[in-house]
Amino acid sequence: MRENIFHFVKEFIWLVLTVMVVYAILHPVTSKLDYFYWKINAVFIFVSFTYFRWSITLRSLTFLHSSVLRFALFTFNIPLFFYLMYSLQKIMLKLDNFFTEDLGFPRVILFEDMKTELFKYLNTEVVLFGTASLVLILAFQVRLIISYWQLYKHEASRMLED
Repeated sequence: MRENIFHFVKEFIWLVLTVMVVYAILHPVTSKLDYFYWKINAVFIFVSFTYFRWSITLRSLTFLHSSVLRFALFTFNIPLFFYLMYSLQKIMLKLDNFFTEDLGFPRVILFEDMKTELFKYLNTEVVLFGTASLVLILAFQVRLIISYWQLYKHEASRMLED
């Protein structure tokens, strides 16, 4: 019981830290724009950090020891990948137009140099975390397949020993 509480608190702390990082990364944009795409952009960042951590520490995550939950997550990741890819393409098309009105209404007066700097930051951030989220979904899928394969090999060798 104590161990489960410890793992729950650890995951909660990671969740809070990830949300704080998402806020810190999006703050330069949301402070200047009433950004229409902040939710999907936050999902890009959240998925990037969370799936990176999950891919590396899969064995230590007690809530992912259930094969049913792993299969559900594996299945959920397929439509998530295509949805994030579609959203990334949509935002990139808006960024290529270089119109602030396509992304949101300005909260402050944006002079041309501020607008250029904002678009440069936004472009870098969206490309980095949008691409990272897609790559890390694929990496996590591969990691789940490897864990299934290892479990299958372990079970098969155990059955042969009996």
